[in-house]
Amino acid sequence: MEQEELPKWFDEYGESVLTYIFLMVRNYQQAEDLTQETFIKAFRHQEQFEHKSAVKTWLFSIAHNVTKDYFRKNTRSNIILA
Repeated sequence: MEQEELPKWFDEYGESVLTYIFLMVRNYQQAEDLTQETFIKAFRHQEQFEHKSAVKTWLFSIAHNVTKDYFRKNTRSNIILA
């Protein structure tokens, strides 16, 4: 992937990724943060995208994992604090 593609991907899929994450976390600000983290991970791991699936599918997979990690970390801290 060329670096110029990431802003294009964000323009095309950013709102969809944000909505997807928001439906899971129910907090708009947190969804924005997790969306940003999704695209940062996509940029950092762009060489792993093998073009075997659509870009949107790959981004949603990253978004799903980022959100799962968020819940995993958040649940641990709640258990420790309780």
